[in-house]
Amino acid sequence: MSDVVGLGTLAMDVLVQVDRLPGVDGFAVVTGRSYLPGGSGTNVITQAARLGARAAYIGKVGDDQLGTQILESLRSEGVDTAGMRVLTGGTSLSTTVVVDAAGDRFILLDLGDAFGSLSAEEVDVDTIADAKVFYTDLVPPAAARAGIEAARAAGVPVVIGLEVGLNTMAGLGVSREDVLAAVAQATVFLPCREGLTDLCGSDDVATGLDFLAAHCPGLSIVTLGADGAVAVTGAGQQLRVPGYPVTPVDTTGAGDAFAGAFLYFHFIDGRDPAESLRLANAVAALSCTQLGARSGPDHSRLASFLETAS
Repeated sequence: MSDVVGLGTLAMDVLVQVDRLPGVDGFAVVTGRSYLPGGSGTNVITQAARLGARAAYIGKVGDDQLGTQILESLRSEGVDTAGMRVLTGGTSLSTTVVVDAAGDRFILLDLGDAFGSLSAEEVDVDTIADAKVFYTDLVPPAAARAGIEAARAAGVPVVIGLEVGLNTMAGLGVSREDVLAAVAQATVFLPCREGLTDLCGSDDVATGLDFLAAHCPGLSIVTLGADGAVAVTGAGQQLRVPGYPVTPVDTTGAGDAFAGAFLYFHFIDGRDPAESLRLANAVAALSCTQLGARSGPDHSRLASFLETAS
């Protein structure tokens, strides 16, 4: 039985380091290139596994080299891949992440044809029903809905991540109405700033928190970068937890590391929301000090960091 089961995005990241991010018609010099496992959903679940959760993942890859690497990367982190499906002759999802010396980035997404073909019928609902918590970033949409329904029917907490804006979600077949319908069923909702801005029509955090309180009956969490994170309940109660100062190398995946850590510390380790947020902030900060979307710490590295930070 798995503690946490994830269903959603998965990818192989092509990490391109540049001297600066170019503007329109601009020019940049490539200073390095590497291939790293990524995908927001798998990043979240592997971080939870790295901290000690028994984790499983549900998704679909092609039988290409990237698909093989994605599966191997999950297994290397101790994630159960029995619920993964493989499309014969398919092309796996990949991203190109362009990062400058300050850690700022932009991401190019190649969906391929395997990822989005995961059907509701292919979802391992029994594994979800036996878990302590279910996580999804709502894609592929039919499969994600099936996962949410299975979790709720079994009384399993549902955590929903929104790691991209609504334009990208629309390209993946998920509308604003779909997001809000899912959020209404969530135990915890973790929107990125772009996603929250698109949902509420404002980039003002206070406005966003009011919107979340009105639409999510559970706990909504907004990360604030170096300033930490703020959570709000459906009743409008807010909780702010400061961040940890670090010198960033690459901020890719920091939100995923935060989400995976919160999943582990709150739902598996049994910490209260405030302590879970504090530890998730530390994990996210540490993830920014190394290259790659899966640079979050294990327990040992986290403990060393907290000793130094305190």
